[in-house]
Formats: sequence, structure tokens, C-alpha cells
Amino acid sequence: MELIFIALGLYALGTCSFLWPERWERGAHMVGTLLSAGASFLVFLSAADYMLGWGAFSLPGGWLLPVAAWGQFSLAADLWSGFFLALTGLSGTAVSIYALGYAAHYQGHRLRLLTGLWNLFILSMVLVLIAGDGFTFLVAWEVMALASFLLVYHENEKKATVQAAYQYMVMTHLGTAAIMASFYLLGSASESLSFMDLSKNGLTENLRHVAFALAFIGFALKSGLMPLHVWLPNAHPAAPSHVSALMSGVMLKVAVYGFGRFVFQFLGAEVFAYGLVVMLVGLISAFLGVLYATMEKDIKRILAYSSVENMGIIFTAFGAGMLLFSLGQAGLAVVAFGAVLVHSFSHSIMKSLMFMSAGVVMHATGTKNIEQLGALLKKMPWTGVFTLVGCMALSSLPFTSGILGEWLTLQSLMSLADSAGTQGLRLLVIVAFILMGLTGALALGCFVRYFGVAFLGRRRSGAVLNAHEASLSMRIGMGMEAVFVIFLGFFPSELLGAATRALGAGFGSLNGSIWGIAWLRSTRDLAVYSPVLIFVLALLLLVVLVLPLMGSKVFAKREITWNCGTLPTRRQQYTATGLSKPLRRAFTSILRPRRERIFLTREHEYFGRRLEYRLSLPEHFERLLYHPAEHLLVRLAEVLRGVQQGSVRLYIGYTMLAMVLVLVWGWAK
Repeated sequence: MELIFIALGLYALGTCSFLWPERWERGAHMVGTLLSAGASFLVFLSAADYMLGWGAFSLPGGWLLPVAAWGQFSLAADLWSGFFLALTGLSGTAVSIYALGYAAHYQGHRLRLLTGLWNLFILSMVLVLIAGDGFTFLVAWEVMALASFLLVYHENEKKATVQAAYQYMVMTHLGTAAIMASFYLLGSASESLSFMDLSKNGLTENLRHVAFALAFIGFALKSGLMPLHVWLPNAHPAAPSHVSALMSGVMLKVAVYGFGRFVFQFLGAEVFAYGLVVMLVGLISAFLGVLYATMEKDIKRILAYSSVENMGIIFTAFGAGMLLFSLGQAGLAVVAFGAVLVHSFSHSIMKSLMFMSAGVVMHATGTKNIEQLGALLKKMPWTGVFTLVGCMALSSLPFTSGILGEWLTLQSLMSLADSAGTQGLRLLVIVAFILMGLTGALALGCFVRYFGVAFLGRRRSGAVLNAHEASLSMRIGMGMEAVFVIFLGFFPSELLGAATRALGAGFGSLNGSIWGIAWLRSTRDLAVYSPVLIFVLALLLLVVLVLPLMGSKVFAKREITWNCGTLPTRRQQYTATGLSKPLRRAFTSILRPRRERIFLTREHEYFGRRLEYRLSLPEHFERLLYHPAEHLLVRLAEVLRGVQQGSVRLYIGYTMLAMVLVLVWGWAK
């Protein structure tokens, strides 16, 4: 208890960084960032201590914190919020240490304000997680939205940043409005807005459906699920990289926490249609998110679309769990909900790592276009190794934490197929399997392309010439997350144990140990994921197959690639666009790329003209959904402008008309 309140105090002190004198800007940044790192570590310690039962810290009654109330505000946390506090504290610590070095280059560009907002941003996320009533939740949620908007807006000298920030602000407030309306409906059928009273609400069935729809829209928008994701690929490239790391790594998970709170505590997961909608939206987001990520060349946009994909996987598991629960398979549903938590934690650390790496690359080369990179592994070996770990995790390869959540999600889909009572649901599960398989394959291709083009091969432009390794604090931040990714990949039992406790029920058929995860549905059905056994098997295969060949002439001899008698140049390497071309052609009906050929005449004295080939992928949701809505609003505003003429006499006339209408209505009544 004391640790979490001390942490809140440290965040509050860090928020005051912008009050320091301008001449001590660097000192304000160092102190403020150290405060956020220390506070986040305390949050992680207090949550992990309780979730894993490492120490004596625990409070009776299943509460992580005792209820603290100040007027209308109350703070409380249970096992569900404790799990998300742990991931917030861990990523907050690592990214704050990284920010010590990374954000220092903003000196002279509102660095004190950046550090203060950074503390306020983490503080607001922690407050959302420990809010004990709807009013506190909404106030903390709004502070989180405002702080993140100001952080995205920080580099407001750039036009693209201003546009992205305002798009984010509009979208996030639409989401907040939906969540607020859902709380209003729940509160209207409850004694108060405290979570305990909201859980006993007396909503009618129809109003319950409306409350669920509003809550899902609000949290899906914050999670970046398609088609509500449009703010995400624009906001991440605009924000400083350490901000992007926490927005993607933690803020999106706060939305998962909120949705889980509504489903588990307020509305219930037993309605079949709820789970169906959640799973379908999750599947679409997972598949389309990774498809767009594979086509992108901007480092941060690749990672942003990858977040859309991973949030889709999380909500697919959530929907599968809700469907299993509605079919009366509560034990199997808990496995799916466990997948939600495991993949949320895993995505938090691996995506924070990748955004930190992207910040290092951009800082060292001055570009975020992977077409202009290449051969970075030689110049930035530490960053290269950490990025490789992150790429492997996002590709869900063994020995990384990324595989755990996806493995449990696939197991949940198998359980759903077995439990489905209709052919329609079985067909849906088959489609889900196909989409999840395609998503996994595309994710592997996406991050092979990302790492291969940016870190391997030969340099593709002069931007790489002056590339340099990251500072010590930046390497420590990335290293912490990379170590966690590998540790959980080999020893997932601690994470599974924490997820078990967070759900407040034993997995029953799902157990974790040092050997991995065993999923036992019955005495005949057994599935085991054991990274230790896979590692031993791979080692044995290496010994049996490779060692006998050592020293023989079986291995190919390395030679320079034959190229018509000339040495290959760096321009002959595969480009990122070229690598993704087969997929672009395969999914042309979905992506509908725009190709443009431009002939520049008189470009050269001797050759006459130059041909340029431009390729772009329009956002179809934006074109088909948001642009028409925007045009409709503009036209509506033009109509309403005719009503507002600035004439006092006209306004008096409106008032008179309103009074007459009220009198007529009263007389008729």
C-alpha cells in the first residue's frame, strides 16, 4: 500500500519539472525522469509482489489497495487491475531510464514541459488502473488523453505533427464520450457510481446492449482496433519515441483493462452476440493490421500497424473467451482470458523495446524510412541485437514471450471449435484459424523485412554513414525489456501464475512450470508448450545433424555473387518495397495500391528524361468512412451557419419562437 502511494507522490513531484528555472532545464529533465523511473519501479514492485506472492505484502479481502476516498473520488484495486499495474510499472521503469538519454536531445525545445507531461502521463494511467468509481475513472482517463495529446503535439513545428495530434484528440474524445455514456447508463440503474454498486446495476436487457456497444466502441477506439484505428498510425510517428513506446506498450493495455472491467464486473460475458462481435473485430484488426505493416516503409508506422495487429489478437482471444463462457465452458473460457493477459504483458514489453529501438535509429541516422537504412548492425551492434530480439518476439518465434499469448489464443480457438453447437460457429472458427495463420506468417515476413532491410546488407544511403550506437541509459532501457522477452520465453510459468491470480480463479486444466505451459482438457487431450524441451531438442538435432558434417565438403563455399563480371552494388539489393511486392500483388483486391509513373523531361543533358515510379497505399477506412463523415459535418456546419447570423434581433426572434412552441406544447398537454 505504502509503495503505491509513494509512487503517486513521486509522479506528482516529477510533473512539477516544468516549474524549474529555464537555465536548469537539463537538471529538471534528469530529476523528473529519475522520479518517473523510481515511481514506476515501486508500482511494479507493489503489483508484482501481490500478484506473484513473492513477499509478505498482501491485504485481506482480495484488495491490492484499501479503498481511499476523498469526496467523490475513490481509489481501489483488485487482482485484475494489479496485473495491469505490473506491466505499467515494468515498462514505465525501462522506458523512463531510456528517456534519460533519448529525451535529452530535446534540450532547448521545451524539455522541462516534456518531462513534466511524461510524469503526468504515467501518473494518469496508474490512476485509471486504481480508480474505484466511474467518476474517478473518467477524470483520470481524460487526464491521460490530454497528457498524451500534449506529448504527441510536442514537436508542433511540423505540420504533420499538428494534424496527427488534432486527429488523435478528436478520436480519443469520441471514445471518451462513448465510455462516459456507458457509465451514465450503468449509473442510472445503480445506487452510485462506485464500482461495487455498478456491478449490481439493474439495467434492462435493451439498455444493457446499448451500454455494451458504447463501452466496446470507446475501448476499441483507444485500443486501435479497426476501423477505429486511424489515429494510431499517425500519432506514433508524430510523438517522441519514448512517448510512442508507452502509448503503444501501456496505454493500449489500459483500454483492455477498462473493457475487461466492464465485461467481468458490470455487464457480464454470458451474451453470445457480445463475444461474436468482439472476436470478429479482433480478427479483422489482426489480419489487416499486419498486412498494412508489411507494406509500410516508415519505421514507426510499421510498429503502429503491428500494434493494431497485436491488439486484434488480444481481442480475438477475449471474444473467444466470451463465446466459450456463453456456451457454458467456463473452465476453457479462463484459458482464453489468460491468453488476453499473457499477450497483453508480452506485447507491452516487446513493443516498448521496438519503439525505443526505432528512436535510437532515427536519432542516429536522421531518417525513419527503412529504404534509406541498411548495414546498421555493424555500426549499432547493441541496438541491432535488441531489435532482433524484439523482431523475433513480434514474429511469435520460440524462446521469446511473443509466442505464449498466440499459442494460448490458438488453443482457445480449438476449444471453441470443439464446443461449438452449430455449423455456423464451426465455420467461423475455421475462418478464424485461417486468418490467425495468415497473420502469423505475415508478421514473420514483416519483421524479417524490417530487420533485414534496416540492419543487414549494405548501406542504402549516406544517412547510415554517421550512425552511432545509443547512449548507456538508452541501451539499459532496451536491454531490460529484451531480457524480459527472453526470460519469459524460456520460463513462462511466473507470467502464467500472475495471469491465473489476476483472473481470480485457477486455470484448472492449464498449468505453468519451469518446463513451460501444459494444457490438459481431459485425460486424453494434452498440449504442452515447453521452450526448455524445444531448446534441448534443437540442441540434439544440431549435434546429430551438423557435427558429423563438420570438416566435410558438404557445406557450400562462399563466393561473390556473379553479376556479369561486375561486383554487386548496394543499389542492386532488394528494397523494402520490392520485398513486399508479392504480397501486395496477392492482396491487391484488399490493398488497392495506387501506382504513379512520372516522366521528368529535360532532367539530364544527355539522357533527356527520367522516370519516377511512385507507389502509395491509401487507407480505405479513412477514405470510405471518415472522409464522407467529415464532408457531411462540414456541410451541416454550413447549413447551421445560416442560422447563426450574429444578429441580436434574430436571436430574440429565436427565443420568441421557442417560447411560443413551449406554450403550445403546454396547452396541448
